[in-house]
Amino acid sequence: MREFLSLIIMPLPVLYLFLIASGVFFISGHKRQGKVLIIIAGIWFFIISTPFLPKLLVKSLENKYPHLTDESIRVMPDSCDIIILGGGHSDDKGLSPNNQLSINALGRVVEGIRIHNMIPGSRLILSGYKGRSDLSQAGILYRTALILGVDSSRMVMQSQPANTGMEAEEYVKNFRSENKLIVVTSDIHMPRAMLLFRRAGLDPIAAPTNQLIKYGSVKYPWRWMPSAGYIGMMESVIHEYAGILWTLAGGR
Repeated sequence: MREFLSLIIMPLPVLYLFLIASGVFFISGHKRQGKVLIIIAGIWFFIISTPFLPKLLVKSLENKYPHLTDESIRVMPDSCDIIILGGGHSDDKGLSPNNQLSINALGRVVEGIRIHNMIPGSRLILSGYKGRSDLSQAGILYRTALILGVDSSRMVMQSQPANTGMEAEEYVKNFRSENKLIVVTSDIHMPRAMLLFRRAGLDPIAAPTNQLIKYGSVKYPWRWMPSAGYIGMMESVIHEYAGILWTLAGGR
């Protein structure tokens, strides 16, 4: 239900609804209402495709938790669990495991391995179900980590969870110990992830990655132009806020 509700309030479906409603009004002879809806659709397209609102909303979710620097990682205890949350994959068997991962998932596993390499006694927990795929997210993350040099004895998988709430519950059920837990996920997803892990009775350390907004020194003159990238930002923001509201309402 949450996935369906978040889908229909995504930026482009909302735009299509405005246009379809406008067409219905024109066909039924209500041209004034149809013109109003076309104007609203144009305004909505401008809002979702330019950086002003998308960046503002992304900033409201990102940077809630600091990026883990090398210095902050070095002072952590050796016995840490590092859980890498699922972020999407393909079961295209013609591709290597790292290329089967989505951009989000690849960024998460690379960050998890970076932290793991700096904490000698740490354990990687690779998470995510297979859904309708032949291969689980956890399995592809595991194989990618092997390719990148991680010792198989330092990794475990949880292949059943279908969402973040289930990932937290599965960790508590199967892997919870006295070890400190580090949660690796995309920066924009981190507020919801921390909410769900804390609801499960955990007090993890956040390790955000895949930042959508990065503050570099180069400023491109065309950055204010409409772009599909800003629509993608809006989709990510709406997905996360829908998830947070669902969580606060008692869902997983």
